Amino acid sequence: MSGKSARGAAAAGFIREHWARLLAGAVLFAFIFGNTGFRSLIGNWRELRRLRSDISRLEAEESELSGRLQRLRAGDGGVERVARKELGYIQKGEIEYRFPPPEKK
Repeated sequence: MSGKSARGAAAAGFIREHWARLLAGAVLFAFIFGNTGFRSLIGNWRELRRLRSDISRLEAEESELSGRLQRLRAGDGGVERVARKELGYIQKGEIEYRFPPPEKK
């Protein structure tokens, strides 16, 4: 016998000997992974993981923003600095100088 036919005969013998277990395994596999309930469960689990990561990210952002708000409420210097930097405000009598960005060579 050649190598292929020997392997084929061994596989056929294995199937004849364990056909009940193989059939039960195939039915169990199809029952677990073939129904929509299991796929829905997996999809819901993935969505839960994504939402939990979004919640933790948003909680960190909220903590950062409330710390920034507390620093702004603590004194006038913080409000003035933010107004000047982010909104471009200047006080009366001040002159704003704007310089063009350096030219690229």
